[in-house]
Amino acid sequence: MKLHTLGPVGTDSQLAAQYYATHEKLVLHQSFEEILTHLDDYTGEQIIMPVAFKSNQVPNLNWADINYLEWARLDIISTFSLPLMPMSLIENVSYQRNVAIIHAATEGLLQQYLRINQLDNAWGPSIIYSTSKPVAMSDFINDQNRFTIVSEKQFFKLPESENPKYHIRQQLAPQMIWVVYQIK
Repeated sequence: MKLHTLGPVGTDSQLAAQYYATHEKLVLHQSFEEILTHLDDYTGEQIIMPVAFKSNQVPNLNWADINYLEWARLDIISTFSLPLMPMSLIENVSYQRNVAIIHAATEGLLQQYLRINQLDNAWGPSIIYSTSKPVAMSDFINDQNRFTIVSEKQFFKLPESENPKYHIRQQLAPQMIWVVYQIK
């Protein structure tokens, strides 16, 4: 049996799948959209996803709609609660691009921070979405963007975490509900 979820290695989805899996072969994908828009390719297999999933690539593709609209093709076989890895909202104070690069599921957290700090205006950052927090972190550093929200543990593994231009503005530790579906 194959268990599909979001990669790369180091995503919360990969960790949740490892927590859940007993004998399933874990298959990591570049995006949930890659799985959800090709369900017929995975008939008889399983997918694990967070209830916070929302696509930035396909309009109206989110967990709530998938759960309701694909009820005839997806059977819930398990649910569980598992905290996400602690996250940090990081600002590059020497940014070259006034851009926030984030995973779509963290948009509400970013919008709240920008609103509280009065950066939700013409002088605030543009928001660009990434397929995962590890990809967002890589793009944040490579493109010298202004903000990101990434897994703290992964950020601290990088030599860039020692650079004084990167300021942790907020630490976040939400919990998540995970759903395992059997694809019919």
